[in-house]
Amino acid sequence: MIATWQIIAVVLLAVLVGAVVPALIQLRRTLRSVESQFDTTGPKLHRTLEEVGEAAARINSLGKTLERDIEGLQVFTDSAAGLGRSLMRAQESLRVMTSVGAALGPAIAAGLRALFEPEREDEAASSSQPERKPRTVGAKETGQAEESRPKAAGSGGTDRS
Repeated sequence: MIATWQIIAVVLLAVLVGAVVPALIQLRRTLRSVESQFDTTGPKLHRTLEEVGEAAARINSLGKTLERDIEGLQVFTDSAAGLGRSLMRAQESLRVMTSVGAALGPAIAAGLRALFEPEREDEAASSSQPERKPRTVGAKETGQAEESRPKAAGSGGTDRS
């Protein structure tokens, strides 16, 4: 006859097989699904990796082009900065020349006017002061005799110098 421990072992084995067999079947289905997923995803992944490689190559070539362009721009910006400094110096020089011109301009103009127009200044000086003629005062106005008036030279009068 069969011993009890053998019956217990057969029951336990049956329960174990009953639980393990469906789990193994599910595991097999899952593995098939994963395998089919890898079979369809593999080529897509391979294509994607190739495109990523191409994009990386384009980015690298674009980066190299940008580096060359930046070097060219650096030369341009250095030239522009030099031009700006030159313009600032020219502006400062122009300010100084303007100040000097404003200070010396009227003096130079007056000097040139005096050099080229001396007759006008003499005329202007003589016309600004009216010419005075000696006034003859009659005897009636001063109460003196007419003899006190100066007489022209050659008229025989005395000279009061």
